Amino acid sequence: MARTPEYEGLPFRAVDQLNRDSSAKLAIRHGIPDTTDDWNSCLARDLETRIADDIYPYLWLVATQDGAHIDPLHKHVIKRRAIVAAEEPKLHLVWYNETVYIKPLPDYLLNDAIWRDHIPKPPAQPVYTRPRYDKHRAALGFLRSYGFLIQHESDFIIAQRANLLPKYVSFQGFQKFILPFRSVNDDSVSHRYHYGQFRLTRLDWAVRIIHVASILRLIHVQRRLPWNYQLQLWHTSQSLRYYAAPLAFIFAILSLILSSMQVVLAALGSDTWEAFVRVSWGFSVATIIFAVLPIFGTLVGVVGLLVFQGQFAIRAKWQRMRLKNDAES
Repeated sequence: MARTPEYEGLPFRAVDQLNRDSSAKLAIRHGIPDTTDDWNSCLARDLETRIADDIYPYLWLVATQDGAHIDPLHKHVIKRRAIVAAEEPKLHLVWYNETVYIKPLPDYLLNDAIWRDHIPKPPAQPVYTRPRYDKHRAALGFLRSYGFLIQHESDFIIAQRANLLPKYVSFQGFQKFILPFRSVNDDSVSHRYHYGQFRLTRLDWAVRIIHVASILRLIHVQRRLPWNYQLQLWHTSQSLRYYAAPLAFIFAILSLILSSMQVVLAALGSDTWEAFVRVSWGFSVATIIFAVLPIFGTLVGVVGLLVFQGQFAIRAKWQRMRLKNDAES
């Protein structure tokens, strides 16, 4: 695609832009002043994927390292996944059970002037020496992902119904705009977009393992990681349902093993192999401990939750009282 000098570094031509609003009008729509700093903050809010960028060196353990590993929207529907619009950029292209989260496409990324004024092309750098977040590379990767998500008109219709695209965008116009993004290579996008879609459960485990490893100083991460990539269980009842099935399965297996041991010991009596008796005794004790631990853990968790909620309420009330006293003084 030929580019004139004033558009050097831009992935699309000005005639192909899908949004022609002024920068000031777009700023009002997104609730920010029309200044460079505020646009930088807006871009970071919409594009920065801190956790995925921080654990980038280890993502290959839990995901396919292929930026094109993205199912078109119609395939997500075929797989019975509900398409949920999620404004948090970290959830873009993350799926969990029967849900896939996709960040809606901000309209300012369809605007040529915003790219020229606020999303400049960075200097060339090797992948492992460049900053984890760069707004130009992140924007390229984000739009490239839409090039893979929407490949057919059926994908476009699904995206419109899920409020992923502005309503004024036509399929033909979108295809013309997004075409050059599909050929963007991994060297031009941010670290996160060296990968396609993620499974949330794998991301959660990756974050937990890396979190523990960083505490033990086995590895180094730039920022302290949370315990979950994204919290999935919001209520105690959800947690109980989530863990009840695997615990019930484990207890059923242990019960079957213990019953089998009991039958063997009863059948052989004093002729039972001594080593088997010792193993049975040790296994029985271990099973008792294992059965008691979840009960004890649940009690400790409930007490801890009550204490935490009490502390939170007291702290919030104290802060309100302090603000009130400061205002009166």
